[in-house]
Amino acid sequence: MSSTKNLISFDELESGHPLFINTDERPDWPSVFGNDHPLKLEIGFGNGRFLIELALQRQESNFIGLDFYHKGIRKSVTRLGKLMINNARICYGDAREKVPILFQAGELSEIFINFPDPWPKKRHIKRRLIKPDFVRLLATLLESGGSLHLATDCEPYAREMIVYLEEEPLLKNKSGETQFFHERDDVPKTKYENYFIRNGHTIYYTSFTKK
Repeated sequence: MSSTKNLISFDELESGHPLFINTDERPDWPSVFGNDHPLKLEIGFGNGRFLIELALQRQESNFIGLDFYHKGIRKSVTRLGKLMINNARICYGDAREKVPILFQAGELSEIFINFPDPWPKKRHIKRRLIKPDFVRLLATLLESGGSLHLATDCEPYAREMIVYLEEEPLLKNKSGETQFFHERDDVPKTKYENYFIRNGHTIYYTSFTKK
C-alpha cells in the first residue's frame, strides 16, 4: 500500500473522483460501470486488500466496497487508480444506513462481510452489525441463488450470527444446519485473516445462499 503522504485526500475524493461514491440516492450501477455484469458487495473492506485482489481475479464482475474508515478508503482508491482497476468502486458510509439506499431488491449476486467488529464487551454487544433485521435486508438484496459470505475469529459472535442467519427463511446454510467451515481457498485472504491464521486462531466461515 502507498504511504499516507502519497494517498489521495478525502477532500479530493469528495470533489468528484470517478472511483469514489458518497451519495444519498441509489446509483444506476450499469451506468456507473458501463456494463451489466454481476454486482458484488464487501461491507467493511478495511485496507481494501480483499476487495482489490478479488476484483483483479474476477473481472467479469463489478465490486462495491462500503466502509466509513477514511484512511482505508483513501488507500483503496489510491491503489485502485494505480492498478487501473475499472470493475470496483468505493462507497462511504455506515452499512446500516447506506446499504438500503445503494441497492434494490435482488440486485446483488454476492455479499462479503469479513471479520466484522465483534464488540466483545457485554455492554457493547448491541453494536454488532449482524442482527436479524440486517440479515433480512441483505437476504432481500440478494438475487435468487446469490450468496452471503461471513468470516470471524470470534466464536461467540460466530454462534450468534449463525442463529440469526438460519432463522432467516430466505437463506440456506451451504455447509448444513448450524455448521461452519474453517478453511476458505476460493477468495483472497484479508490482512486480519492472515494474522489470525499465523497465530493459530480458528476462523469461522459461513456461506448462505438465497433460496
